[in-house]
Amino acid sequence: MPEIAVPLATYTGWNLFNDRSGPVNVMATTTGSFVPFPRTRAERERTNDPRPSIEERYKNKDAYLELITKSANDLAAKGYLIKEDVPRIVQQAGARWDWVLGQTH
Repeated sequence: MPEIAVPLATYTGWNLFNDRSGPVNVMATTTGSFVPFPRTRAERERTNDPRPSIEERYKNKDAYLELITKSANDLAAKGYLIKEDVPRIVQQAGARWDWVLGQTH
């Protein structure tokens, strides 16, 4: 999937409880998590996040969407996606970029 190949976050296949609802080292569900990368290098350094920030990964939104488009087109060429779905995938990736970059971490 393009959003995994060109990520804005860490994806997991599980969720842990938070400290208000249960033991933090126990799985709560297996529906998965989306943990956004820090937006900037400064944010990453301030929070001691070891993952490269979005700013360090992608020059800008257009560069990110170009990589998403390439990933989606490659998957469509290999028969893993329907070519007609590529514009929707790119649109959703743009909306995800706007949401993640608009968040306050």
